[in-house]
Amino acid sequence: MRLTSREIWIDYAKFISIFLVVLFHTNPNLDGYIFDFLRLLRMPAFFLIAGLLFNMKKWNNFIDFIKHRFKRLIIPYIWFSLIFYILWILIGRNMVGETELAINPLTPIKEFIMGRPNIVLAPYWFITCLFMVQILFYFLKTYINSSIVIIIISILCYWGIIYFDITNLPWCIDKAFLFLPFYAYANILRENTHKFLLRERIYIIILTTISFVLLILNNKFVISPYINHLLYIISGFCIMPVYIVFCKYIASKFNITPISNGIKYIGDNNIITLAVQNYIIGL
Repeated sequence: MRLTSREIWIDYAKFISIFLVVLFHTNPNLDGYIFDFLRLLRMPAFFLIAGLLFNMKKWNNFIDFIKHRFKRLIIPYIWFSLIFYILWILIGRNMVGETELAINPLTPIKEFIMGRPNIVLAPYWFITCLFMVQILFYFLKTYINSSIVIIIISILCYWGIIYFDITNLPWCIDKAFLFLPFYAYANILRENTHKFLLRERIYIIILTTISFVLLILNNKFVISPYINHLLYIISGFCIMPVYIVFCKYIASKFNITPISNGIKYIGDNNIITLAVQNYIIGL
């Protein structure tokens, strides 16, 4: 059983994910194990959803795939970057004050070209990162049928990035290798979604416990950057099936047309939410 073209729980998953992003951008200093757990979930969940919706057979070739992804991700990235750069020049710098007024107006343009926005539209690093994740996965999937092998390759590549202390690569390629395992793992879940319903509560409890314990180990002990990275990946893998079950449960309980339509609208417009959230939070 594969995902149908319209699964309402996917909309709820998108909504919950964007809610967590805005929550931690509003107050990044939320403390406690529960918030650490939610912080673990928020970014992997974004890539999980994107991976669940990926279908290799939908595209005739790599060029068609690139064109579609460019239209869906990079065109909004360009337009919103332009709009909010103008707003930053005219309004935003004065709102923040002396710190931002001291920034060279060309710096955000350089960040935009590098695909690593920070001063203007900082949350949009996710857009360029997702674009690179999707390109990497499509390319690897073309030559490597097994998503498990792709997960292993991406983990080894990220270990190489750690070893050589490579940071701030153009278009978030370094971060792309960090999150690529979740995208590939989601593609496995997509093909086997009926096997991950976890009808027995014991499985939900076991996976949640494992994820929580690994999270604590990862936060409290710096064993080695490679082991800690692996713990992060495994912890995310354990919680993903539970997250799917949770979203399915929420969708079944609140599948009321007005609510569902509102959830769907917000979920389908995450790119807009990411763009405007800083101004909403600022106000």
